[in-house]
Amino acid sequence: MPARWFRISFAENAFRRHLAEVGEQLESLRIGTALTAATGFYASHRAQHTRILEDGDGLLWQWGPDADAARFTAAVTRQLIREGDDQPIVQVTLCLSYRWTPARRALGRGHAWCFTPTRVPDFERGIRRSPEFRAVASAAPVEVTLRTDTL
Repeated sequence: MPARWFRISFAENAFRRHLAEVGEQLESLRIGTALTAATGFYASHRAQHTRILEDGDGLLWQWGPDADAARFTAAVTRQLIREGDDQPIVQVTLCLSYRWTPARRALGRGHAWCFTPTRVPDFERGIRRSPEFRAVASAAPVEVTLRTDTL
């Protein structure tokens, strides 16, 4: 399937459209459907003016406590870097927050990157097999958010 293109400044809107196209609603996502939506978007949609071969368009899986350590979070972030040294980094993060359990506390925090769309199947398979994913696989999130940050 040929890639669909979007502008970096409209990355969050492009992802929201992708969610609608695949029949998902942000508020009702579970970790499995969230991961499928995020990896599907990464595999099929390219950001204009980024260089994939130079890590300009990557997918980040991360887990651990939120900023206040009030909840366990699992998130998938699309990081986009526009060509040129003086351009800001844009991150669109899909974050699912969960109540703490002793098993989730024991996981600590961590992350993994994918910088190549052809590696998405292996990346997703690795996430689904991870203890961090399994710790929330059957749980309903307390909150699901989608946000854009510029660094």
